[in-house]
Amino acid sequence: MYIIARNDNGKTEYLKDSSSTSNKTFDDFSAAENFAKKLNTHTQANKKWYVLELEDKQEDEATPK
Repeated sequence: MYIIARNDNGKTEYLKDSSSTSNKTFDDFSAAENFAKKLNTHTQANKKWYVLELEDKQEDEATPK
């Protein structure tokens, strides 16, 4: 599984699911990458979104590698 993140003023921010407070997850890299590219068309150059692979499959306990 994959999530989308960005760095803003030294802090890592994770993209949230619009219907909850949990991180938005993707099953495959290409879907996550395409979504990040769409987000980046409307994002400042110093706050670009990127894809991270998750260590474990459990969404509630998922942490980036």
